[in-house]
Amino acid sequence: EVPRVSVITVVKDDALGLKRTRNSLSDQTFNDWELLVVVAPSSDSTLDVATEFQTIDPRINLLKQTSTGIYQAMNEGIAAAVGDFIWFMNAGDIFTNHETLAHAVEKISKISSGVLIGGYGILNGNTKQVYSYPAGEISLKDFAFSRRGGCHQAMIFQSSVLRDVGSFETKYSLASDFDLVLRVIKRSGGQRDSRIYASIEPGGRADQGIFLVHKEKHLIRRDLLGGLTVLFASLVWTGLARTKILLRRIWNC
Repeated sequence: EVPRVSVITVVKDDALGLKRTRNSLSDQTFNDWELLVVVAPSSDSTLDVATEFQTIDPRINLLKQTSTGIYQAMNEGIAAAVGDFIWFMNAGDIFTNHETLAHAVEKISKISSGVLIGGYGILNGNTKQVYSYPAGEISLKDFAFSRRGGCHQAMIFQSSVLRDVGSFETKYSLASDFDLVLRVIKRSGGQRDSRIYASIEPGGRADQGIFLVHKEKHLIRRDLLGGLTVLFASLVWTGLARTKILLRRIWNC
């Protein structure tokens, strides 16, 4: 029987994070899923943990990454996925509550959009900073110029649309998920859900390379949206974002 949802988790040197994410998925009230664990070469027990999970639960499949890079690994997961919908959940990140997957699957099943975007929270010790938007359709420009407009751990995609748009563009090292969402919205539309879908850990690759993220996002907006007005707006947006980051760093020194 084909599962409704393929959850793709890329992991390297994070056995504890993998356990946390797998437990969050196993606790969902919605059971019609497969978990594809794409394991990069690791120096800890990550591979052993993933192998054990595969042994005890037939819904879990281990893939040893053959390429290099996180987006390349996610593409390997897409190629192996058989579900109607795809959800990317990094090792260490979790669903907000037990009913998140059931709610999201029900909602995306009733719409024609290629992606459904929920809110998310960033865990930092005992506190959580939450980001969410009102429910409704989202345009290409709305997403392109939204601050913290979404993270892939809080999105569910139509599998067929992902394959139509060509998966992750690996020439972008930090903002390929931004590029992918824009291409999906351009291809078949997108919608937001006001509910919080995921809780994620801070300090990821994007946070560490935030200036490169903004540079890549500018190039993506330029290439996908086009036009002098968009180009000018993107340059201003990027400049303001970088200035804000610099001021925050100076303020915190």
